[in-house]
Amino acid sequence: MAIDYNAIFGVEEYDPCAALVALRPAYMKLRSGQQLARVSFRDRASEWHRSDLEDFGSLIAQLESECAAKRGRRTSRKAITAGTRKA
Repeated sequence: MAIDYNAIFGVEEYDPCAALVALRPAYMKLRSGQQLARVSFRDRASEWHRSDLEDFGSLIAQLESECAAKRGRRTSRKAITAGTRKA
């Protein structure tokens, strides 16, 4: 299921940190086993079901990245691996 960002945030600019404050509790409710979570953000409301959990997780990750970037923090981490050696 594709996420309808206009339905959640509207067409105007939004604050990703404020969106996280509104959406994260609903995400945690779904992760803990509830079947339905309702979210109100600005003048909009949306419902999320357990079947939307993967998409909802992607949205939360994107908002966390946008919020970190807005605050001037690093948005991703990279690991250094040794890989394999060929003799």
